[in-house]
Amino acid sequence: MRTLFCCLIAGMLFTFSHASAEEYVPLSEKEGKWSFSLSEPGADLKSIPKDRQKKIRASLQDISRIVTAAPAMNPPKGFEARFWGSISARDRYDSCKGKSCPPSHLTAVLAMMLGRYEEKDGRIKAAFNTPATMDISINNLGHVFANLPVLYRDSEGYLLPEPKQSGERAGMTAYLNNGRIVAVIASPKRPLWLPVSRERYLKAAIETAGKQIGISSKPARKVKKNSTADKGAIVERQVFVESTRTWIDPADEKEWIENSRSVTTGIKEDPEKVKERIQQFRKELDELTPEQRRMQARIDALSADSPQAPLLPPDRTDGVGVVTPNFAYFSRKLNTETPQLITVQWKFSGSQIYDPDQSGISEQLNNQKLLEIYRDVDWSSLIKKITQIVP
Repeated sequence: MRTLFCCLIAGMLFTFSHASAEEYVPLSEKEGKWSFSLSEPGADLKSIPKDRQKKIRASLQDISRIVTAAPAMNPPKGFEARFWGSISARDRYDSCKGKSCPPSHLTAVLAMMLGRYEEKDGRIKAAFNTPATMDISINNLGHVFANLPVLYRDSEGYLLPEPKQSGERAGMTAYLNNGRIVAVIASPKRPLWLPVSRERYLKAAIETAGKQIGISSKPARKVKKNSTADKGAIVERQVFVESTRTWIDPADEKEWIENSRSVTTGIKEDPEKVKERIQQFRKELDELTPEQRRMQARIDALSADSPQAPLLPPDRTDGVGVVTPNFAYFSRKLNTETPQLITVQWKFSGSQIYDPDQSGISEQLNNQKLLEIYRDVDWSSLIKKITQIVP
C-alpha cells in the first residue's frame, strides 16, 4: 500500500512538472495581439458627409492590414501593437481662404505603438512605458514639413525652410527635418512645395513684426483699451512649443506622454527692438530690384532651424531656400478623401532615434520589432497605390 502511494505521488509530481514546463513560455516568445481603434469624430468633421469619412477610415484600415501582414506582426511575439486612427477635416498648414484657394482635403493619421510583455506583481501585460512608434499619415501635406520651424505666416500660407532630402527609406523619398526622418510617398509629377520670393518673405516679416507692436497693414479697428499693449510693454510672437498626447500603461496604470510640436504664442520681445527690425526689413525691400523681388528667398543654413532667420544677400546661392506648402498638389479630378499623399515617421525608444536606418538603436524588443516591421512591410503596394492614382 505504501509503495502504491509513493508511486502515485511520484506520478503526480512528474505530470505537474511536465505540464508546467509545457505551459511556461518566455515573455519574448509569448504570442501577442494587435488592436485597431478610431477616435470619435471631432467638431471639425460635423459638416463632412459620413460617406466621405467612411472612405478615409477604410484607407486607414487598408494600411493597418498591410502593416499587420508583415511577418513580425503575424502573429506578434513578445509584444502588442496598438493602432489609433484619427481624421481631420483640414491640414493645419492649410490656411488659405477664398475662392481661388485649392479645396481642403480630409487628412488622417494611423499611429502604431508597440509595447513589450513584462511581468509585474504576478501579472503579465504589454507595457508601453518605453514604446516604439510609427505614424502613417494620409493627405497631410503639413507632415512633410514636420519638425521644421515656421519662419513666417501671411495671408497666402506658411513660410518654411525647404526640407532636405536624405535618400530613401524602404523605397520612399526621405527628408531630414531637424534630425528626424519623414518618408514620403507622393506623385513625382506634382511639387509638394513652391518657392517663396524675397519680396513675399520681407513683406511677411514686416507684417508679422508689425502685429507684435500693434501696427497693421489692414484698416484700424476699434478695440478695447485693455486689449492693446502699451508703448513700453513687452510683446509676444508665435513660436513652436511641445504639445502632448497621452496613453495609459496597462502594467501599472501610469499615464505616459508623447510630445508633438504645435504653434503657440510665446517668447516676449522689447517693442523698440521689433521696430528696429521692421525698419531693416523695409530698407531691404526698398533696395530690391524688380528681378531680385522675384528671386527665391534664401536663409543661412545655420539659422534655418529657428524662426525669423535673416535673408542671405541676393547674390548668394547657398543656404536654404524658403518655401510654402503647395496645396494645389492635390488633384481636383479626384475626390478630396482619396489618398494622394502618404508620410511615415518613426520613433525608437531609449536614445530617441527617429531614423530606422541610423545605427545605435537600442536592443530593446519593441525597437527590434519595429525595425522588423519597417523592413518587412509591403511598402511597394502603398507606393504603387499613390503614384498610380495621382495623375
